[in-house]
Amino acid sequence: MEIRNIVVGLTLDAVDADLVALAVDLARHHKASLTGFVAAQPPVVASMGAGDVAGVLYTEQLNEIEASIKDVRDKFKALVPASIKTDFAGRVQQPAIGLIDVARKADLIIIGSAGEARDDGFRSIDIGEVLLGAGRPVLLVAQGASKLKADKIVVAWKDTKEARRAIVDALPLLKAASDVQVVVIDEGNLGPERESMLDAVAWLESHEVKVRGDVLPDEDGAANAITKAAKTAGADLIVSGAYGHSRLREWLVGGVTRDLLATPGIHRFLSN
Repeated sequence: MEIRNIVVGLTLDAVDADLVALAVDLARHHKASLTGFVAAQPPVVASMGAGDVAGVLYTEQLNEIEASIKDVRDKFKALVPASIKTDFAGRVQQPAIGLIDVARKADLIIIGSAGEARDDGFRSIDIGEVLLGAGRPVLLVAQGASKLKADKIVVAWKDTKEARRAIVDALPLLKAASDVQVVVIDEGNLGPERESMLDAVAWLESHEVKVRGDVLPDEDGAANAITKAAKTAGADLIVSGAYGHSRLREWLVGGVTRDLLATPGIHRFLSN
C-alpha cells in the first residue's frame, strides 16, 4: 500500500497547529493529498413547533457550528503550504460518523490525542468508533508532537487478522525505518506465539524491512510491556491491530487496544 491520500481529523473548538504540521510533513514525504475534516452536531434535537424553546436553541447551536466550521477551514488552509494538494470537509454531523464517511477517500486517518477525550459524541471524535468502522488505518498522534520520526518502530504482534492488516497498512513507514522490532507477548503458549512472530518477521524481511523479533513477558499487562519495549528501543511509533466489536450500536474496544489508546507520549498506528 502507498499513502497517497491523508485525512486529518480536527476539533471544532481549536485547531491543533502541531497536529496539522505533522500531517503536512507526512503528506509532503509521501507526496500525498491532505484533507482537513471537522464535524459537530447540535445536541438539541430540532422540534416540529416553530418558535418554541428547543427550536430556537437548535438554530442558535447550528449557526454557531456552521460559523466554527468556516473558522476551522480558514485556519487549516492557512497552516498548509501551497505545495500540498489540499481539501477540506466540514459537516454538521456526528464527528465519528462523518469521519468514517470521508475515510473512504483516504489511505490514512490522522487524529490527535485530544480526540480521545469523549463527551457525548456531538463535538469530539470517538476514536474507538472510527477505528472499528472506518476500514482504514488510524495514526493517533502523541499530544504536542509536530513530527513523526518513525525511524524506530515497535510492532505489537498477535496472530490475528487485525495485526496482519496493520503490518500491511504500515508497510510504507516500516520500510523507511532503520529499526523495526516485532514483539509478541508470552501468554503461556510460547511455541506457536514465537513461530507466528518469526513468520511476521520473515514476511517483513521479504519486503526489505530492517526487522528483528522478540518475545516479551506479560508481567504488568500487554500494553505496558509493549510501551516499555518501545521506550527501550527509542521508538516513537507503535504499530498494532485494533480489537473490538459492536453491540447495540455501541462500539466496544478491547482491553489492549484501550490501554494503548490511553498511553501518552508515543504515536500509535492502528488497523482493524
